[in-house]
Amino acid sequence: MSQFAGDLRRLRENAGSPPYRELSKRAHYAASTLSDAAGGRKLPTLAVTLAYVRACEGDLAEWEERWYAITAMNCAPEPEEIDEEIPYPGLAAFGAHQAGYFFGREHLVEELSRQVTERRLLAVSGASGSGKSSLLEAGLIAAVRRSGRDRTIVRLTPGPHPLRESAIQLAAVSGGSAVRLHGELTADPAGLHLRVRQLLARRHADAELLLVVDQFEEVFTRCRTVEERDAFVAVLLHAVQEPDSRTRLVVGVRSDFIGHCDRHPALAAALRPENRVDTGPMTAEQLRSAIMRPAIATGHQLEGALVATIMAEAAGGHGVLPLVSQAMRRTWRRPHGATLTLPAYQASGGITRALADTAEKVFGEFDQIGQRQARDVFLRLTTLGFDGHDTRRRVPAHELDPAAAPVVARLVDARLVTADADGLEFAHDALIREWPRLRNWLSTGRGRLYLHRRLTEAAGVWERANRDPAPLYRGSQLDEAITLAGSTRLTLREHQFLNASIQAREEETAQADRSAWRVRRLAAATVVMSGLAAASVALAVRERRQTLALCW
Repeated sequence: MSQFAGDLRRLRENAGSPPYRELSKRAHYAASTLSDAAGGRKLPTLAVTLAYVRACEGDLAEWEERWYAITAMNCAPEPEEIDEEIPYPGLAAFGAHQAGYFFGREHLVEELSRQVTERRLLAVSGASGSGKSSLLEAGLIAAVRRSGRDRTIVRLTPGPHPLRESAIQLAAVSGGSAVRLHGELTADPAGLHLRVRQLLARRHADAELLLVVDQFEEVFTRCRTVEERDAFVAVLLHAVQEPDSRTRLVVGVRSDFIGHCDRHPALAAALRPENRVDTGPMTAEQLRSAIMRPAIATGHQLEGALVATIMAEAAGGHGVLPLVSQAMRRTWRRPHGATLTLPAYQASGGITRALADTAEKVFGEFDQIGQRQARDVFLRLTTLGFDGHDTRRRVPAHELDPAAAPVVARLVDARLVTADADGLEFAHDALIREWPRLRNWLSTGRGRLYLHRRLTEAAGVWERANRDPAPLYRGSQLDEAITLAGSTRLTLREHQFLNASIQAREEETAQADRSAWRVRRLAAATVVMSGLAAASVALAVRERRQTLALCW
């Protein structure tokens, strides 16, 4: 690493030793950032390295290859799996069997357990990554099992065929044929209600079925047909709204999909705010509990410096809980005694490496079209800083290309992006700083990115102004946007804004041409009239001379 930094300094010397303030103007990074890059204390990011090299007119391809080589040398190999239960599930949710490691949400578990005894239908809502699935599994389901009440529990996620999945899971606890049950659910909205009544007929009068439908948003994102989605919703509502119902339904749904339920008035009415429990963000004390107590439950301790570091890294992150769990799982897999230490956490890469590694892995899963869509999403979720200090940007869902919906869903599932009622954004700013591929995208063609961002914002202003022509592009600004459209993926709204700008210019040009034509006609008419007037005067003068000559 010291040799890498020394070579950067020599590159600057060969470029004439320009002051770092001058390099900052060329590289669009703060002078202190560029100075640190050549200081040798730590390896600079790829984006900073390439900006430094570009400012010194070095070979970008050569330095990029060197950066990747030194990164590979400095990456410690992943430790082998250990034969020991790890109390942190990583990016996955806590299961009911891991309830002994689930901390920080005790008040929500109590609230949910109380409300589920009072209501037939209840929703758990919150942003992606806020812990809804863990709350349902390790919280509610585990609490119901501990309560001793006579409850049969069925948990499912809708998937592409929610009625089929319902039949499979219900048949697993009731016995009988899932195929036959699927036919009953498809044929009659009362099918689920009747089967539950049949299942509990010989049991205590207080016996009930607790049906937990997690990731309910899948009825809108994965269900193959509108007809099956409508049938599934009708079956669920019928089961809880019948006077003799013995079913209690709890659905976990991302808050950004609550509005989709308005497509089903009966469902929207059932999911009124008083029937919802919102996960919300954790307090600092709750987060501390979620970090420390799983380890304590297994007889381990966490070094104070480690807890402080994780708390600092998690601060300001949305949907950061899975990232904390993933970082702690990586730390646990390294050799440790009774106390987990900060050096072990740092060696595992912490939250930042968990993000960067996950991003690279998920990006590699996409085909060529998916990778182009993913790149567009990542760039749109970034606010470009003029000093190179880019930050995350909250993006309304309608700004993204609808065709990229499957890609966005995968990024949300991987905890890279969080989604809530206000839009989508990165789970943590560290993804921008630490993922080399994204930093490289942001450092190349930065001027084009600025133009695209201004176009996006202008299209938004145009939409909010009810497409008033005032915000439309004109002149050189429009010419730049037309050039940009030839090399950049635009959304439908951006295309509409650009087309409206082009049409407005064509109309203005046509109007100007018509005005010019009228001016030319008027000028020609004026010339003709002037000529006629001159001829008339000349004729009058001539006639007068002739008259005077006769008089003489």
